Amino acid sequence: MVDDTYEQALQVDVLACSLQMDKSESGDLLEFLAAKLSSALPEETEITRGGWFLSASKPVTELSIKLGDQGFQIVREKRGAITARQMKIVRGVVLKTEEVPIDQWVQNLASALANLAEKNSRTRAALQKFVIG
Repeated sequence: MVDDTYEQALQVDVLACSLQMDKSESGDLLEFLAAKLSSALPEETEITRGGWFLSASKPVTELSIKLGDQGFQIVREKRGAITARQMKIVRGVVLKTEEVPIDQWVQNLASALANLAEKNSRTRAALQKFVIG
């Protein structure tokens, strides 16, 4: 079993980051999550970056995470708004996609990570890396 401290620390870490930002700074949430999740769960995380071809800045425009039968996607739209979606996946096929508020998305992602970590030692180690650094 994963210690509840990991799930609580994860939720506090990510929620604190998201709650302190207003919409103009919401891109920082994508950068934060992309860095943390890609280092902790590289096989489950897909990152899409934008920017011009010769641009020095390549901000994250989309972050997708697949955890078992659940998918999580957060996208920065062209005008800067952030859209969060959750997906139900069966045998690699997305059956249902639902837009949710960012705070709920973060909480659901943290819960899915904690649930998966209970079943999988590699995910447990990745979750520890995500939370502790």
